[in-house]
This record gives sequence, structure tokens and C-alpha cells, in this order.
Amino acid sequence: MITLYQYQSCPFCCKVRALLNFVKQPYEIVEVTPPKNKELAFTDYNKVPVLKDVDENGIEKIITESATIIEYINNHYAKLPVTEDDKKWTDWVDQKLVHYLPPLIYPDFKTSRKNFKTILQSGKLSGFKRAIIGFAGSLVMPKVARKMKEKHGIVNVEAEFLTAIDKWVDEGLNNQAFYGGEKPSFVDCSVFGVLSSGHQLGLVKRAMQHNKYFALWYDKCYPMMSGNSASNAS
Repeated sequence: MITLYQYQSCPFCCKVRALLNFVKQPYEIVEVTPPKNKELAFTDYNKVPVLKDVDENGIEKIITESATIIEYINNHYAKLPVTEDDKKWTDWVDQKLVHYLPPLIYPDFKTSRKNFKTILQSGKLSGFKRAIIGFAGSLVMPKVARKMKEKHGIVNVEAEFLTAIDKWVDEGLNNQAFYGGEKPSFVDCSVFGVLSSGHQLGLVKRAMQHNKYFALWYDKCYPMMSGNSASNAS
């Protein structure tokens, strides 16, 4: 049985869920409670996502780091084809695309408070914990976002994010329905998963309004990778 230890809105957790949902692999979710992450006490690793896989003989495997988790799921469960270009795109997701999200979602305290309220509504935390985490996160995340912009040389986050969306459409999809051709690959799952972390926060809507081909791709991915039937984002 697979158990995913996660934060609901973490883009790296979202891309793991997207792949598991796409291949219809059953899994359980444990929502981790920051900042202490006590649910991860069984491992020395103190970040999410963490995947625990227990086989029929009770042998337990613990996998950390989203890229390693994706590879493990694909090798043991999904068994989707892998091409030479796939690593270029999965690296782009982890090293480029994902860095636009914090500056867009947490640019300042007021916006962060609003977005945290939306994010935490879908979790399983108590009202008190949601309030504490939301307030603390709203103080911390704008600082994280500013540091991320500086570290990665992001000047105009909105424009650069939309340029990244165009790159995915023009070079990734390349006039195909999916990166994988007629059917999605795990690269489609990774791009969709990361972007879906901002689904309720206006991020996806902006991208869909900007690029109609992205909108078509996202809407096709949504019922397969989100566990829901319709995106309602366009």
C-alpha cells in the first residue's frame, strides 16, 4: 500500500498525486502539519513529499524527493515510456517552472492571507491549526518568494511565468495533444501537477486566458490527473 505524506498545496506533492491519479494507482494521504512535521517522525527526512510503500510481505520502502518518487512510481507501477528528452523537461519543471509559483501566490502579506485561506480549506487540519498556519505562513512566504526571485533572477514574474507557459506549449507539446503524443506521459503529469497547485488561486486561469492551446491541454489533463471531473478554471 502506498502512502503519500504531503502538504495539500505543495507543487512537488501535487505532481506526485497527478501521476498516481493518472495511472489509477490507489494510495492514502497523510497531511503533514508544519512546522514540526511530526507525521514524518519515522524518517530522518523532514520535507515533503515522502512516499511509503509497503508490499504484501510487509516490507517497507521510504522514498524521498519528488523526482525520485516519480521515477519510483513509474518504474514500479505506472511503467510509462521514457524518452531521452524527458529528463530535460522534468528538470525544467523542478528548476524553472516551479520557481514562479511562490512569487505569484505569496507576493505580499495580504495576498498570502487570502490564498492561505483558500489553500487550507481543502486540508484536514482543525480550524485552530488552519488559523495559526495561515497567519505564520503569510508572514514567512512573502520573504521566501522575494528570496526566490533574487536567487533565480526573476524580474517580471507574471511575464516570465507566461513565457514559460508558451515554452511548454511550443516546445513541449509541439503541436501534439500531450507531451506524450496522443496520450499523456509522466512529463505531462509533472507539468500539470506543479501548475495545479495554483488551480484555485488564479494562476491556472491566467495561463489559460493567455494561451488557448495550454487551456485545451490543461482541461484534457484535469479529469485524468486531479481526481475530479472538470477544472472550472477557464
